[in-house]
Amino acid sequence: MSKTLKKEAGLTLIELIIAMSIFAIITSIASVSLLNTQHKASINATTTVLVTDFRQQQIKAMTGDTEGRPSGNRYGVHFETDKYVLFNGTYTAGEPSNFEVPLESTLSFTGITGDGNIIFEQGSGELLGTSGVTIQDSLNNDQKVIQLNNFGVVTDVN
Repeated sequence: MSKTLKKEAGLTLIELIIAMSIFAIITSIASVSLLNTQHKASINATTTVLVTDFRQQQIKAMTGDTEGRPSGNRYGVHFETDKYVLFNGTYTAGEPSNFEVPLESTLSFTGITGDGNIIFEQGSGELLGTSGVTIQDSLNNDQKVIQLNNFGVVTDVN
């Protein structure tokens, strides 16, 4: 009877370490990619909501919406670094009728000019004050610039 050697199947320690290293590299690349996608989605969603809020404030000014007050007035948006505030008439900090919209912690408004207000004139909805705003993501330095023309229409978002 001849002896035949049977080779046992299995992984060596080196093969196992190499496989785990490859898995770790792929996982880290996927995580970074997903985080960047999440931040891009966050700045895009914030931009969309802000443009919608501009339009709603302009419509209120044009239609003379009183929101329960005796008469209609201007409507506007006030910008601070970490939030924006929807207001009626003239912006006054702490006014109970103001509606504050905070930004996510990584987002901020930059390049705020003048008094930081975009105001829509009663009746016409034309723009008074600032004509644009920039939203910046501090993690990946992405930014969105929103421009409005004199008629209060958003003309560019890039």
